[in-house]
Amino acid sequence: MVAELHEISPEFVRVWELGEVAQRYEESKTILHSHLGRIDVDAQVLCTQDRTQTLVVLAARPGTDSQGKLELLSVIGHQQLTP
Repeated sequence: MVAELHEISPEFVRVWELGEVAQRYEESKTILHSHLGRIDVDAQVLCTQDRTQTLVVLAARPGTDSQGKLELLSVIGHQQLTP
């Protein structure tokens, strides 16, 4: 794909040669909440080129139990859950 873009886009060539592309990582993570149990999230990690800043975004897949648990946590916050 890079070779094809080099052939058809001078703008792509110019931007590509700058080398200002940050790395992005994606993976799944599991959070174990003391009352709600397992919460599965997708993690996206965005880093600046020099790695001095990192942004981590955690999100549950729509329609899953994990999404419901995160929504519950956004409502109850730090309140104590008692049976």
